[in-house]
Amino acid sequence: IPFYLFQTFTALLLFLAANTSFAAFPRLGAILAEDGFFPRQFAFRGDRLAFTAGIVVLGAVAGILVVLFKADTHALIPLYAVGVFIDFTISQAGMVRHWLRERGAGWRYRLPINAFGAVLTGIVAVVVTSVKAPTSLVVILLIPVLVGGMSFIRREYDQVSKELALRPEQVIGPPSRRERVVIPVPGLSRAVVQAVNFGRSLADDVRAVHVTSEPEEAARFREDWQRQIPGVPLVIVESPYRSLVTPFLAYLDVMMPSAPDLITLVVLPEYVPRHWWDRLLYNQTTNRLRRALVGRADTVVATVPYRRET
Repeated sequence: IPFYLFQTFTALLLFLAANTSFAAFPRLGAILAEDGFFPRQFAFRGDRLAFTAGIVVLGAVAGILVVLFKADTHALIPLYAVGVFIDFTISQAGMVRHWLRERGAGWRYRLPINAFGAVLTGIVAVVVTSVKAPTSLVVILLIPVLVGGMSFIRREYDQVSKELALRPEQVIGPPSRRERVVIPVPGLSRAVVQAVNFGRSLADDVRAVHVTSEPEEAARFREDWQRQIPGVPLVIVESPYRSLVTPFLAYLDVMMPSAPDLITLVVLPEYVPRHWWDRLLYNQTTNRLRRALVGRADTVVATVPYRRET
């Protein structure tokens, strides 16, 4: 009976230890995200009011470690032990610095306690690292990698924040540039009509661009377009090599220099799929155009989704 009780309590202890990681790391990730050292997604709570990003990342990393070490606890425990004692050492050293800086009530007897704890846990960390090498060296190598990654994220956030910041004396007036709407149209459909109506609500200069490799089909399409959508000029761009993105971008390159005071708004009609497998069948050309247009000078990309009624 004592043997089974010992095994039961050991299993419960390990269960609580694993649960502690999933309870503490997501919260730690949220704190680091708020300080700009982790991606900001870690600071957002999911539908269950938990830090979903931290839980998912921790679960994925834990699964990878289990697979890499073939679920061998003798190989995984050194990783845990080294990490724990390094954390204890850093925590105790941080308290030593805290007492030296703040010098609050009782700091004279609390400082030696934390200093002794830092030295003791540091010695244990060194011993465990040397005894369990080379497995324990994985943690030692990961620490500078993680620190460097967090520093990179913080610098990136700071740089982007400076680029996007507005000066206090800056006053935003009305736009000084006119807009021109360009709509790539593969054919006549309700999604295209919805995109055209949206473009008309934004600017008076609206034009549709149809890329084709068949002149006869283009002539029939022009007739149908002029009959069903009058008032919106249609530009036919021939593509002998059946390419769609490159001829459309070439048309924008030719059109843009004619009016440097204009901002070109490219309106992309998009069909909203009802099932996950529909994403493989629809909107591939739209996605390619969006990726090619994002970041283009004097060009804004807007997507108009069309949803089926039934």
